[in-house]
Amino acid sequence: MPRLIRPRRGMTIAELLVTLGIISVLGVVVSQLMMGQQRFYQRTNEQMGMRRELRSAMSLVPADLRSISSSGGDLTGMGNTAITFRAVLGASIICQRVSNTVIDLPPTNMARNTLTAWYAEPAVGDTLWAFNDSLSRGAEDDVWTPLRITGVANSNGCTPSPYLDVLLDAAKPRWRLTLSGTLPDSVRAGSAVRITRSTRYQLEPQGSGNYYLTRSEYQSGGWTASTPVSGPYAPPVSGEGGIRFAYFDSLGVAVNSVAESRRVARIDLLLRAKGDNSSGTFGSKSTTNTDSLAFRIALRNRQ
Repeated sequence: MPRLIRPRRGMTIAELLVTLGIISVLGVVVSQLMMGQQRFYQRTNEQMGMRRELRSAMSLVPADLRSISSSGGDLTGMGNTAITFRAVLGASIICQRVSNTVIDLPPTNMARNTLTAWYAEPAVGDTLWAFNDSLSRGAEDDVWTPLRITGVANSNGCTPSPYLDVLLDAAKPRWRLTLSGTLPDSVRAGSAVRITRSTRYQLEPQGSGNYYLTRSEYQSGGWTASTPVSGPYAPPVSGEGGIRFAYFDSLGVAVNSVAESRRVARIDLLLRAKGDNSSGTFGSKSTTNTDSLAFRIALRNRQ
């Protein structure tokens, strides 16, 4: 008896359309989840990066500003988005007065004492401040005498000296500085010195079009190229930008003129970081990822 072959049924057009519709809905949901996760991680990573940049600025700027002496004239430029000052590079003592314009400083790695410490090595154009004990009266006439450094060279001086070990420190390198002016007679071997260099922080646009906190130094008769140290920050718009310096005296009264910079006892700094690749959640308008930080810097050396 012959077997009856029943015809095989396929999907109808209606069933096919329903199946495609379900698959499309699932695809849209999955793509929304994936894109939402991608943007979430993007924003999170960017926010972590902004906070890292803010912390970098918070650790760098106060370290430079806290040690300046506003009453000594170290604050030479004051602005909302820029500040110019004499940064302290290091301190030492005079271990030998070669002449009225030449002195020797002890090495940084002395065997028995630590009398020299540098943040950066001295260079031509820096300012040396020699402590002038002014022997005529008491402490009220003691001053720091500023002298421009016109020459920096290695030396084997300071021997013999009560500050160095004759054998252990004999071969260690040390600096010989030539100065633009004449040292007062009361500045002798053993007098303290400090080295400063004109430094500037400011908010500047870089090649990418974003604004960064930059740092530059005055060396050999000119300013070095600005180096970005933190950012990006919001651009300056109508006085409200990514960086804002504010200056106050010891009573909290605002100081707005560089002519009154010797009154400054505190510097406030507000930072507003701005993201590069920020975006909103899926289906929403793109937004900018932002974060901010504000802190106060009390100047230590005001006498």
